[in-house]
Order: sequence, then structure tokens, then C-alpha cells
Amino acid sequence: MDTLRRTSGFTLIEVIVSLLVFTVGALALAASSALIAQAMGTNALRERGARIAANRMALIKSQCSAAISGSEQLRQIKSAWSVTRVDRTRITVKESVSYTSPHGDRIQIYRATLLCRE
Repeated sequence: MDTLRRTSGFTLIEVIVSLLVFTVGALALAASSALIAQAMGTNALRERGARIAANRMALIKSQCSAAISGSEQLRQIKSAWSVTRVDRTRITVKESVSYTSPHGDRIQIYRATLLCRE
């Protein structure tokens, strides 16, 4: 009499292979989330630098007749601007914003010609 032997469950090899696949997937997720967090940090610095530049441009425009060149450091962002008078009614502002990212030092340059209302 032939008896059919019924087995249920997984073999040891199947369990080991599935654990290996799960581990590789989990490590890939962890590595990509670290890269995303690093990119988000760099983007936050870039955005803060752009905000600093926009605020400086607005401040220079509001005090157009007394605008002078200068620099300042706010936390890890250094800002330097130069003011050049084009004529009595216009000035040119060039602002350089620099910060250190995980990929090295970054510099963003903003230029604007502003009308002075006297």
C-alpha cells in the first residue's frame, strides 16, 4: 500500500532564500532613505540661502539711496553682496550665498537691477 506523505510548510532552503531577499530589500530602503535625507538637508540650505538673498534684495531696495556693499554670516550660510550705482535711479546688486553641503562648498549668485524711488 502506497501511502502519500503530506507535508506542509517551507523547506529550510526556501526560508533562507526568502530571508536573504527580504534583507537585501530592507538594506536598499535604508540606503535610499539616507540619500533622500541628505538631499533634503541640502535643499533646505539652498532654500534658506535663496530666502536670505531675497530678503537682502528687498532691504537694499527699501534703502536704495544709502545702499552699500557688505557681508554677513547666518548660521552655516555666508552672504556677501555688492552694490553698484548704474545712474541716479538704478542700482545693480550682486549677492553671493555660500554654504557647505555633503558634496562640498556650494555658491549661489543672484543679480538684480533695482529702481530707486527717491
